[in-house]
Amino acid sequence: MLKILCFKSGNNLYGIETRYVKEINRNPEIAVVPLAPPMVAGLINLRGQVVTLLDFEELLGCPTEGLKKHCIVLKKEPGEPDVIALLVEKAADVIDVDEAICEHPTSYLENEYGKTIKFIAKLEQALLIIIDKEKLF
Repeated sequence: MLKILCFKSGNNLYGIETRYVKEINRNPEIAVVPLAPPMVAGLINLRGQVVTLLDFEELLGCPTEGLKKHCIVLKKEPGEPDVIALLVEKAADVIDVDEAICEHPTSYLENEYGKTIKFIAKLEQALLIIIDKEKLF
C-alpha cells in the first residue's frame, strides 16, 4: 500500500508518496528571480530557510493557465544540495493506493516526461499519475 499526496495541475491528477513530503503551504509569498529559467517560479522563505520553488507544470513541460496556489515542500534527501518545493494548482487529500491498481507507464512514454512517472493508478473517478521524485530532478 502506498500513501500518496494527491494534487491537481491542469486537468490531471498527480500524486507523490508522502514519505517525500515535508509540508504543504497555501498561497506562499513568492520572490520572483529575474532571468531564472521558466521552471523556477521563485523563492520562498520557509521559517528562515530560503527554498527554491519549481513550477511543477513547467518542470514537466506541460504548462497550463491554471492559478497555482499551493506549494508542496519536499524533504531533503542525503546528497541533495537544497530543499525543493513544487508549485501546484491545488494540493488535495492523502490516500492509500493499492499497488494492484497501479501500472507502469507504457513504452510510448519512454521520454523525459514518462521517466518521471512511477505508476499510473486506476482510481474509480480518474487516473492518478504518481510521480517518481528521484527521477523528477
